[in-house]
Amino acid sequence: MASRLANKEQSFMKLNKNTTKYKNFFLLIASGLFLLSTSLVFANTSSESAQPEENSTIDNIKKVIQEKKTELGTVGANLRTQRAYLAKVTRVSKETLTVSNYAGSKIVPIGEDVVIQKKGKDIKVEEIVIDNWVGIYSELVENNSKIKKIIVYEKDFTPKNKIITIGSIADIGKSDLEIVPRTEGENLHFSFAKNTSFQDYKGEEVELSDFYKDLQCLIVAFADQNGNYVVSTIKALSTFEK
Repeated sequence: MASRLANKEQSFMKLNKNTTKYKNFFLLIASGLFLLSTSLVFANTSSESAQPEENSTIDNIKKVIQEKKTELGTVGANLRTQRAYLAKVTRVSKETLTVSNYAGSKIVPIGEDVVIQKKGKDIKVEEIVIDNWVGIYSELVENNSKIKKIIVYEKDFTPKNKIITIGSIADIGKSDLEIVPRTEGENLHFSFAKNTSFQDYKGEEVELSDFYKDLQCLIVAFADQNGNYVVSTIKALSTFEK
């Protein structure tokens, strides 16, 4: 009898222990599921709360890009509609200028709203004279060119005749020299200017006094308004021996 009771008691204890293990196992699983669901809810909430902020940032970027496109488009349009060219005045009247350049002759209408300037100051059309060089500034309005401003320059932009020659010095003075060209022909006469560059055979700056008769030289000169050739650069082709 006592042995049966002991066996029953042992069986009950084993059953109790197994039940406890199962309870702990189910509690562990339940806790894990709870934490997982909480994490998912939290992640979903965070994602939903971050979405409006992300959308707002994207909208702001799109807005800035659109503004820059508009700005660049405006600048490009301005560059395309403005025109300017340089020309020489051949005739002047109260209402028009006749000018000439490499593209030919043009008649420039002068309206009341056209600004005429010289040295940064406004002047009248009567102050423009033949042979003045002018800058004509216009704007394209509905496919029509409208003159906006005329700038009068004192500088002469007439292309100058250029000569480059090699020869020996036949004669040289303080203001001019005579060259015997290597090619057949008469001697060439040149004048010096304040900005004439005197160079040795290395291209380094020297003095006029370093040059002498019979020295081989390279001459670069331009014709002035009177047709006389003024030396821009004179360069020795050998070392100075004197």
